[in-house]
Amino acid sequence: MNQRRKLIPNWIFFILLSLVMISGFFTSIETTDIVTKVTKLLIIPFLLILYFSHKNYMANVFFTIFLLAFLGDIFSVFNFNSLVDKLSKAMCLGSYLLLVFVLIGKLKRVKFEGLISWYLIVVFVVNAYFMYLFFDVVESNFSDSVNLVLYVSRGITILLMGFLAFAVYLSKETTQSILFLTMTICFVFSDVLIYINELYVYYWLFDSIVLILHAIGLFLLYSYVLNHHNIIKLHKKPSEDRSTISANKHITA
Repeated sequence: MNQRRKLIPNWIFFILLSLVMISGFFTSIETTDIVTKVTKLLIIPFLLILYFSHKNYMANVFFTIFLLAFLGDIFSVFNFNSLVDKLSKAMCLGSYLLLVFVLIGKLKRVKFEGLISWYLIVVFVVNAYFMYLFFDVVESNFSDSVNLVLYVSRGITILLMGFLAFAVYLSKETTQSILFLTMTICFVFSDVLIYINELYVYYWLFDSIVLILHAIGLFLLYSYVLNHHNIIKLHKKPSEDRSTISANKHITA
């Protein structure tokens, strides 16, 4: 029975990804993208329902990340004017900033050797340079300073999130670090395609890929949060058992 429960999220992920890919296919052959919009809005509520069917508690920081991402999706789907579009970008930026905050907490307990430190610095500098070149090319496309700030801030946050996730992975190759790094890669490539579509040249296939990467990234975040609370529960249980044993010894004495 326990083994069957462990397989449930994999089946759900397969179904979710299949639905997202089907919606992306319909988007490519239909003139309307209503299927994609509905799918995008349902992903996070579906994952939250799935999570709270297993757990009755989620850390505030993770719940806020899901909430901001969901609000970003809502404003992105119901994009009636420039203000709503800016709100969508601001919500997404807020969720990324909180993910960076989570990574910084992990990085405090990480120690790097000299070679790894220099390797990370080189990777960060090279990626920062390419991002600078990209924004330098598309800077003329921005007529609104607020949009420019949001795009640049989101780009810097993505770069920092990818760098920190890679650093944590190099320090300790655990399941959690691999999940977070893979999730970050999905979000990074998703945002790069969004930037290309919105600032450089539009290609319909990118919309489908963005939706798929977005869905995979959110599911990996769900898996990371679920594992995080399972690990905390496992760490608490031995200490609770020791407290119970010591209490029983005290009563016996």
